[in-house]
Amino acid sequence: MVKDRAGALLDKGPELQPGRPRRGRFGLEAFTIRFSPRTGSMRNIAGSRLGRSSPMRAIAAPLLISVCLGPLPALGAGACQPNPSANCAGADLRGFDGVGQDFSGADFHDANLSASELQGAKLPSVNLLRANLYAANLKQADLSGATLKGATLRQAHLDGADLRGADLRAADFSFSVLEGADLRGADLRGARLQMVDLRKVRLDGAQIEGALWPTGGVCKAGSSGSHCIEGEPFSDEPPNGK
Repeated sequence: MVKDRAGALLDKGPELQPGRPRRGRFGLEAFTIRFSPRTGSMRNIAGSRLGRSSPMRAIAAPLLISVCLGPLPALGAGACQPNPSANCAGADLRGFDGVGQDFSGADFHDANLSASELQGAKLPSVNLLRANLYAANLKQADLSGATLKGATLRQAHLDGADLRGADLRAADFSFSVLEGADLRGADLRGARLQMVDLRKVRLDGAQIEGALWPTGGVCKAGSSGSHCIEGEPFSDEPPNGK
């Protein structure tokens, strides 16, 4: 809808409507463009073809692309291309497919890798500080020596993953699958392991003080490996309900 200076309505043709590319008429202020996606040609309302140097074409082309294809992805964090030693800090990589790829030494701190496919990926010594790996597939992934402090791994699949010597302090593994995973020498202090089956997990030498154990208790000082000396049951409620 367009108004003149007096506020009267001016009929400038149909309003732009998003949709899939098709031959049609698009109102653009004082002129109308016919666009053919099959040939890529543009013609004005009189049928004259708009050449590549035409000012009207220069104005209309970006608008037609936006209408037909929708907004283009913004560059920045979301445009990160993971590779060895890449800096993908804070990147939005939800659903990323990195099966079997090598990301050795890459920086993914604060990145969103939820629902990503990283089965068999090489992630040794990778920085995943506070990364979101919710429901990620990390089966047989190499995360040895990786930093996952404060990371979210809820409902993640870590079957057979190598987490030897990894920094897992305060990481949330609630409802994740760790069958056959190797956590020898890992630092699990303060980690959450609610509803996790640890029976087939290697925990030799792992630090587990302060960890929320699958049975609901918090491991007291002196706990180590798979031996948790449980204290009071864990609760998110403040003391005395305050």
